[in-house]
Amino acid sequence: MGVACPGYWERQSAYFMVEVPMHRVNVVAVVTIVVLGVLAGFAIPAAAQAVTAFEGARLIVGDGRVIENATLMVDGTKIAQAGKAADVRVPAGATRVNLAGKTVMPMIIDTHVHLSPTRDAIVRDLKMRAYYGVSAALSMGTDNYDVLDIRSQTIPGAARYLSAGRGITTPEPGRTTAPYWITSVAEGRKAVEEAAAHKVDIVKIWVDNRDGKYKKLTPEMYGAVIDEAHKRGLRVTAHLFDLEDAKGLIRAGVDALAHGIRDKDIDDELVAMFKQRPNVILTPNLPDRG
Repeated sequence: MGVACPGYWERQSAYFMVEVPMHRVNVVAVVTIVVLGVLAGFAIPAAAQAVTAFEGARLIVGDGRVIENATLMVDGTKIAQAGKAADVRVPAGATRVNLAGKTVMPMIIDTHVHLSPTRDAIVRDLKMRAYYGVSAALSMGTDNYDVLDIRSQTIPGAARYLSAGRGITTPEPGRTTAPYWITSVAEGRKAVEEAAAHKVDIVKIWVDNRDGKYKKLTPEMYGAVIDEAHKRGLRVTAHLFDLEDAKGLIRAGVDALAHGIRDKDIDDELVAMFKQRPNVILTPNLPDRG
C-alpha cells in the first residue's frame, strides 16, 4: 500500500473478520477501503456508534512495517487511530478488546473472480475464500440476478460477496450466456439500466475478440456503456487483452482494467495516460484470456 501509520488508518472504514478458521495462523482482517472501495463503493455493515479499542495485537500496516503491541481504535464503523499502544489515547468508557497473540492486517480482497452459478455453490466458494484469508470477493459479470441477495446476508465463516451481476459483451456463441450480448449502443445503455435496477456493485464489460473468434465491443458501444453507468452512479471495469483497447477504454473514462495488457509491452503513451488518470485501477490478472 505504501502508506504510513497512524495517519493512514485515520478515518478509514473498519470491518473485522473474526470467524475465519486458519491453519496455524491467528489473523484478524481489517478492511481498509482502498481498492474495492474505489471500484464498487463498498458498503460497510451498520455498527453501533461506540468506540472500541482493540489492544495488544501485532499490526501489519501495509507499508512493510509491523507494530507490536498495537492499539487500533474504532469509532462506529471508522478506524479513528492505530499505532503503538503508548501513542493511542483511548477515551474513557470505550470498550476494550484484548487481541494479544493475534495479528491485525488490511483485509485481503479478491477483485476479480468468477464464482459458481448456484446459490449453495456461491456460499461454498465464499467460505473457501475466507478459509484461506480472503475476506471479500468481487464476482465479475457472470452472475444471474437471482443470487445477488446473498450480498446482504451475514454468513458465518464466509467472505463478503460483491458482484457485477450480468456483464456486457458482444455475442459469444459457445461461451457463458450469463452476460448481456449486445450489438448496438442502445442495447448497451439498456443493459446498464437493468444492471443498475438490480443494484450491482460495478459494471463489467469485455473488450476482446478471443483470438479473432468474435467481434468485440466497439469504442462507441463501450463508450455508451461507460457513460450510462456513470450517469447512474456506477463504475465500470473492463476485461481486455490489447494495448490499444486499454488506451481506448481509458479515453472513454473506464474506472478499472480487470487484466493487465497482454498482447505487447505497454508504451510511453499508456504510462502517460495512467499518470493523467491516477485513480484508474489495474488488476494484474495475467495468466490467460479469462
